[in-house]
Amino acid sequence: MEELVKNFLQYLSEQKCKDIAVFNTTIDGQNTNSIIVSMSNVIENKRLADKIMKDFDFDAFPEGYNKGEWIIFDFDKVVLNCFIPAVREKFNLEKLWQKEKVENIIKDVIPQKKGKKKND
Repeated sequence: MEELVKNFLQYLSEQKCKDIAVFNTTIDGQNTNSIIVSMSNVIENKRLADKIMKDFDFDAFPEGYNKGEWIIFDFDKVVLNCFIPAVREKFNLEKLWQKEKVENIIKDVIPQKKGKKKND
């Protein structure tokens, strides 16, 4: 399953998703990886959802598509939560799932930005 998550992370990184986080969660008794991403606004979030629906051959609109603030894709072993920042902050899934965060996968897939060092 780790390879599947890495593929999703690479795809989401290419789509310019922000603040990507991955969690191991249990949904209906099954272990699932939940991915959380942010897009700047509803238009960008819906644009991402449209691209995902096209690239992954979704026949129906995902939950939350109409409002566009929190769009959920269920890929069986991976659940993707696409938020706008205000709604992500409101529901704060990171805090709910903080003990379950999978940091190592993200570091292997998405290059981490390094801060500039100040000259002393």
